[in-house]
Amino acid sequence: MDPKTAQSFGKTITLDDVAKEAGVSRKTVSRVINANGYVSEATRKRVELAVNKLGYLPNLVARSLASDRSTVIGLMIPSITNRYFSQVIAGVESVAQENQYSVLLLNSYGDGDRERDVLRLLEEHRVDGLVYNTPTLPVPELRQLLLRQKAAVIIGHDPLDDLAGTVNVDVSTAMAQAVEHLVDVGRRRIAYIKPGIDERYPHRKRLEGLRSCFQQLGLGTQPLLVEALGKNIQDTSDQVEAWLRTQPDIDAIICYNDETAFATIEACDRLGIQVPDDIAIVGFDDISLSQLQRISLTTFRIPRYEVGATAARILFERIAATFDTSEVIIKPEFVKRDSTPT
Repeated sequence: MDPKTAQSFGKTITLDDVAKEAGVSRKTVSRVINANGYVSEATRKRVELAVNKLGYLPNLVARSLASDRSTVIGLMIPSITNRYFSQVIAGVESVAQENQYSVLLLNSYGDGDRERDVLRLLEEHRVDGLVYNTPTLPVPELRQLLLRQKAAVIIGHDPLDDLAGTVNVDVSTAMAQAVEHLVDVGRRRIAYIKPGIDERYPHRKRLEGLRSCFQQLGLGTQPLLVEALGKNIQDTSDQVEAWLRTQPDIDAIICYNDETAFATIEACDRLGIQVPDDIAIVGFDDISLSQLQRISLTTFRIPRYEVGATAARILFERIAATFDTSEVIIKPEFVKRDSTPT
């Protein structure tokens, strides 16, 4: 090992160390690292060689304080373990990399107190912007907290004017399309399994689409609503099974997401209910397992990567103060498979 490199082992390498190694001033090293100011080609190469030799890493906190830019954005999602969000994360990260940014990923658990803590943490870390998925905070408080962020885009929420960009999925139209499909194949006793009592945007918009379509098609003003919010697929399946025992006339079920639909198919199997002959089932999201189940799932494909990438692109426009888009609405695609009749 080179003696100078050996001396640096186990210690933080500073600008002064690089300057000494390269035989230049500290200011010259700073110019090379930050690409700010003229430095001759020969000097630049000497500095770069010293940086590589010593393993110098810039102090990002100090750079952020000096430039008011951190080159980091925050991404807050309700659940890192939920399969739905994996592609959303990938879309955000891809656009961030294109812009030479890093992503600080944080889990909110859909909990207001945790969301407040995350927003405070991101402010303390001086991130340049935030992609915030499915906020649960009251709108007046959300507005106040977002004012403290440099730039923000929210996913799955009512627009907040120019305070933040917004990306939404048109779930209302999709749910109406699901009802129309089920009516077309002869189903009339249609239930909707939802994740507990929740007034957040994605849930509220689904219900709006369902109720409107029910009324238009003469099915009544209200679909049969069922709450099933298990800790896992098995727990949800047990809840759905108990409910199905009390509802012998149901002939179709629309589920809030694909995982709930998988749980519903399991419950039907245990009760000897044939899918789709006795009960047709529609999911939502088209996660990777949807076409790999014993009964492939009719569902709506949300372009999740596009959701994340779109949110990130809008965020970088807002960081650069070049934005002219307040809200983007993304259309899901209906995917007909074996869990509904032809």
